[in-house]
Order: sequence, then C-alpha cells, then structure tokens
Amino acid sequence: MAEDSSSSQPVVPSQPDFGIELPPVDASVLKAAKQQAESSTTTASIGPQHIAVKPGINELMPIAVGHLNRLVTPFEHPVVTTTSQATTSTKGKIVYVATADETPVTLYITPGDNQDIALSLTLIPKRIPAREIHLDLDKGSYQLLNQWQHADAASRTSSQQEQAYISQLKSLFRDLGMQKTPPGFSLREPKPQEQIRCLQDRVQIKTGQVLESQDRLILVGLAKNTGGDMLEFDERSCATTQQDVLAVSVWPNVVLKPQEATELYVVVRQAPEASVSLRPSLLGGGQP
Repeated sequence: MAEDSSSSQPVVPSQPDFGIELPPVDASVLKAAKQQAESSTTTASIGPQHIAVKPGINELMPIAVGHLNRLVTPFEHPVVTTTSQATTSTKGKIVYVATADETPVTLYITPGDNQDIALSLTLIPKRIPAREIHLDLDKGSYQLLNQWQHADAASRTSSQQEQAYISQLKSLFRDLGMQKTPPGFSLREPKPQEQIRCLQDRVQIKTGQVLESQDRLILVGLAKNTGGDMLEFDERSCATTQQDVLAVSVWPNVVLKPQEATELYVVVRQAPEASVSLRPSLLGGGQP
C-alpha cells in the first residue's frame, strides 16, 4: 500500500519574489533605537526636575520646543536677560520660557538688580513634553543670596518709609499754603522760646503761629527782605540753626523784592516730655 505523503509535512506556499534584497539590521542600531524609545517614554512621564546651579557656571538643560516651560528659581524677584528670540516672562519666583524652534536659548537670571549673583543657563529645545525645572543653589551662594535679600528688603522698607514721610511733609505744607490747619494739629500762639532762626543776611524773621501735634511743631512766621535788592530766600539757612528742624518751606514766594515778605514754615521735632500735658488733680481743687 502506497504511503500518502500529504500527511507527513505541511505544505507552505512559496513567497513571491519581488527582486528586492533586504539588508540585515545591525544589532547596535536596534539597541540605539530601543534606548531612544525608552528615553522618550521616560522623558514623557518625568516629573519636576531639580538641577544644582552655581553662579558663574553655565548649565545646559533640555526644554520642550513649542510648549511653555517653567523654571522655579531661588530668587524672590528674578530678572531675565537674553538676546534669544524665545519668549520669557516672570511671575513671583517662576520664569516661563517658550520657544518655537530648536535653536538653543542662552539666558542669565539675576535676583532683581543685583548683578553679583547670576545664573547662566543654556536651554536646549527638544521634541519633548513641557518641563518644570527647579534651580537649586549651592550652600555658599544660597547664604549670600539670603544676606542680600534681607538687606534689600530692609532697604526697600526704609525707602518706602522715607517716601511716605516726604509725602506727609508735602501734604502739611500744602495745607498751610491753603490756610488750613493740618489734621492732628492745633493752632496756638508761640511761646517765647519757640522762635524761627535763620542764618541769612538781610532777612527779618518774625514767628507768629505754632501748630502743635503729639510729636511735632510747625512754626509759622514771616520772612522779609530788608535789603534794597532782590533776594532769594535760602531755606537751608533755617535748617542749620538747630538739630530738631525736620523741614523748611516758604509760600508763596522764594525770590523776594525789597521789603517784600513771604510766609515761612519750619517743622521741628517736639521733645517727648514737652508733648505730655499735665492734668490738674481734682484732689487739689483742679478744674478741667
């Protein structure tokens, strides 16, 4: 009996021959492709990254092209300096960077106007998701930054207080020029020792009013040109006569014709003991 050869091996149809010879793929190429795929997967799922930075040393870091990237700086008020076409903006400690192409972005980040501490960054745009990068200073630079920020905060506070004080004095003089009694002041006649003294020739000073508050006095007087020529009144001549003078102003004229007078306002600091008024005791028959 003849053996049926059709049951011994499966029949595989022959593949058509297109005349194309496929070259073998090198193992190193496959390995590189695999690493690239793994890197892309890791980059896509990566969270905020912390990078140690030091002033004076340029740091290279990848950012996303076509997306908004977020750089968290150690500075309270960062300032960005760059010549790149990339878009940058700041909000609090954050610097936002966006670029439309893969041209590297070089920039410097400083804490406000202080140029002693500058972070040098070169950002390499890549086809990756948007990134958040935290920039961490080394210990020495961080201590220096803290010292500068404390000094800067104190300076800003002092400057704000000075501006507020100058604004308050201007308001006082404006009220006086408009014949108003400034809020918090009471009007009275001057005491014998409350006299305006100015070290300027051919000027006669007569003190006529005192406006008193809890810690300041405003001496109001007339400054008259007693000479025969035009005279420019020097307000500084009244400020050097005593240490308690806080401000001096005249109204309405600074340049005086012969025999012409102008009002003179001198703000002086009142001694703490002078600002305390005694209350008569009822036990001694005192009346309010």
